[in-house]
Amino acid sequence: REDGENKSPVVLSRILTAFLVGLLFFGPAANAWYSAIFHYLPSTSLVSTLQKAALGQIFFGPAFTCVFFGAGMIEQGTFSLGNWVQKIKDDLPGAWAAGLGFWPLVDFVSYKIIPVHWIPLFVNFCSFVWTIYLSLVANRSKSTE
Repeated sequence: REDGENKSPVVLSRILTAFLVGLLFFGPAANAWYSAIFHYLPSTSLVSTLQKAALGQIFFGPAFTCVFFGAGMIEQGTFSLGNWVQKIKDDLPGAWAAGLGFWPLVDFVSYKIIPVHWIPLFVNFCSFVWTIYLSLVANRSKSTE
C-alpha cells in the first residue's frame, strides 16, 4: 500500500444514501422512539435505564439495521425482497452482536447521564460512528468473505 493502490474510492452515492437514511428514517424514527420510551418508562432508575437499553437492542436497533441494509442494496442496484431477506439472515446477527458491545453503553450513558434534551444530539453522534461500521458491513463484497 505504498502508493495507495489498495484504497477504496469515495462513493458519493453511498454517502448520499447513508445521509438520506439518517435524514428520512433514523431522525424521525429516533424521535418517535425516544418520545415513546420516555413516555412509557420515564424514570432514570437503574432498572428503567436497563429496560430502555434492552428494548432498543431488541426492537429499534435491528429494525434500523434492516432498513440500512435495504437502502444500501437499493443504492447498489441489487435490491429484491429475496436478496434483502438473505442479507438480513447473513449479516444482521453479526451486526447485532457487534452492536451489543456499543449500543448498550451508549444507551446507558444517554438514559442515565445525558439530559433528556441533549440525548438526540449525543445519540446522533454515536449513530454517525455506528453508521460507518454498518456501511462497512453492508457494502463488503462477497469476494472478501
